[in-house]
Amino acid sequence: MTLNTEEIRERYRKLALEWDASKDDPKKANRAFKKHHSFYKEIRNLESGRIAIELLREDPAPVVRLLAATHCLPFDPGPSEKVLTELEGGVGTYAVDAKYTLINFRSGTLNLDW
Repeated sequence: MTLNTEEIRERYRKLALEWDASKDDPKKANRAFKKHHSFYKEIRNLESGRIAIELLREDPAPVVRLLAATHCLPFDPGPSEKVLTELEGGVGTYAVDAKYTLINFRSGTLNLDW
């Protein structure tokens, strides 16, 4: 992959927002989520990818923070758990997602390799 950190950040964010925008259409949402996850797997071992994801934990969009914090757990758990804990204290679907992500991470059962 030849994308720089900013290009990765922009694409990761765009894909996350596409997933969020499709949440009322399950088939579309599943396709968008799989596309996002596939991109994450392409960039997770790149330094520029990790930096981009780390920066997105501070994004204004909760969906972006949720995905970025989840994807940073394997290599930067402290700040990522903090972001997920903050999201968990909110309301809505992403609060539930954050809660169960933390439960699975802390129990050692979170699988990001699918």
